[in-house]
Amino acid sequence: MAEDKENNVSPPSETPGEAAPREEEVQKETPVAPSPDAAVISEEERQKIIGEERRRVKEEQKLQEEAVKTYKMDHKNDRKKKFGFFKGLLLLIVLIVAAVAVGYLTFDAYGNQSPWGNSYPYVATYDVLLPDSSEVFFGNVQVLAVSSGNDVTLKIGNERQILSIGTPVEFQPAHMTVKMYGLIWRENDYHLTVTYRGLVQNQLDFLISARTSEPPMSSWMTGLIVPSKATVRPV
Repeated sequence: MAEDKENNVSPPSETPGEAAPREEEVQKETPVAPSPDAAVISEEERQKIIGEERRRVKEEQKLQEEAVKTYKMDHKNDRKKKFGFFKGLLLLIVLIVAAVAVGYLTFDAYGNQSPWGNSYPYVATYDVLLPDSSEVFFGNVQVLAVSSGNDVTLKIGNERQILSIGTPVEFQPAHMTVKMYGLIWRENDYHLTVTYRGLVQNQLDFLISARTSEPPMSSWMTGLIVPSKATVRPV
């Protein structure tokens, strides 16, 4: 009987010190569910991030569109500027050509006038080739040279002289007026001394010393006065 009692005796209960650790282990093993507030904040942040990303993408697209638009406008303006430049250049060329043409048409030189004075401080010498027996005009001055053996009859304006080879002959002084666009560009007295040098390449060769009251005429003006059948070369 005593043994049965001993066998039926319940085992001693666990001490409080041993039970506490087991409760802690149970608490550690049991996962803690996130609070509803934490889940809501996370979703809001996610939506905020998504919204910011969308705004950033839209801003980038807007900047790209503005850049393309600006490039097209600049390119269009450049083409307009280039077109305007070439248009202005073409207009300038047309105006220059028109001015030259009008100047050529209105150019005239009158050289049979009476001299204004008797001073000729400037001297220029020219080698001049004239066609034989063919009338030419230097401005409005008629010039005709007709050869006969070693002599030549030379007519300048209303004055006629017979020249022998190597013999200088003076012509009467005269006055010349050069006009263009209806304006007087040059006026001067001139006095010519002409020496016949013979026949050169089927043309009559003369050495002409021109004494003038003003500096020698510019080359472009001389080019407009000299006829195509004659040749004038400074010496």
